[in-house]
Amino acid sequence: MPDLRHDHSGKIQIVIDLMRIKTLGGISASGGTVKLGALVTVTDLLENKKLAREAPILRDMAVKFAGPIIRNRATVAGNIIDGGPAADIVPPLLALKASVKMTGPKGRRTVSLDKFLTGYRQTAIKVGEIITEIVFPSPGKNHLHGYYKLARRNAMAITVVGAAIVLKMKGKTCQDAGISLGSVAPTPIRCYEAEKLLIGNKITPDLAQNVAEACAAVATPIDDIRASGEYRKLMCEVLPRRLICQAAGISIDPTS
Repeated sequence: MPDLRHDHSGKIQIVIDLMRIKTLGGISASGGTVKLGALVTVTDLLENKKLAREAPILRDMAVKFAGPIIRNRATVAGNIIDGGPAADIVPPLLALKASVKMTGPKGRRTVSLDKFLTGYRQTAIKVGEIITEIVFPSPGKNHLHGYYKLARRNAMAITVVGAAIVLKMKGKTCQDAGISLGSVAPTPIRCYEAEKLLIGNKITPDLAQNVAEACAAVATPIDDIRASGEYRKLMCEVLPRRLICQAAGISIDPTS
């Protein structure tokens, strides 16, 4: 809607409201897969008890998302399709290794979320397609998670740096990892090399530091009115390290 208000090109002639299509809503979890209908709202993420058990990181994100009025209207698919680097819903979904399901004139297809985001406000959706569902594997009971939205105020603020982690654990060993950052590149990003450092290893302060440095290495932040690129780059190291250590219940200080 903000885009429509500022569009003076006349290219947009028709707008279709999808909100009353019930089959595009709903949250379900079965067979190790969690499914979010395209029209699931941020309020749904905040209030759904099943999702709170399966993927509590999404509730943590929803608490920080705008305000109640916007949460009631903002949808998962809407936040994704906008393609913005500061989209708050995207980093947790990237850490959960989510995929986007679409339907169009040529049938249905599924694209992993990290491949769906192709550039600044650009996505892999084709003409005539709509997002119908977002799916991700349930991280299971033995997982650790963390989410942080760094912004200039506590509510109704655009993200300066966002960070999300999801760690699947077996005892004290990390079996699988998802780490993502928002607002530090043209799109929210997965930190693949950082994830690899965690897999198969016991989490220690030194490992968390190495992982954090790998996160910062792939970030390409810019200067804007909210923060400098230099500050954002520093936070790309600080926030993942803090989230990993807090989730694992270890000291943040490698020397302690």
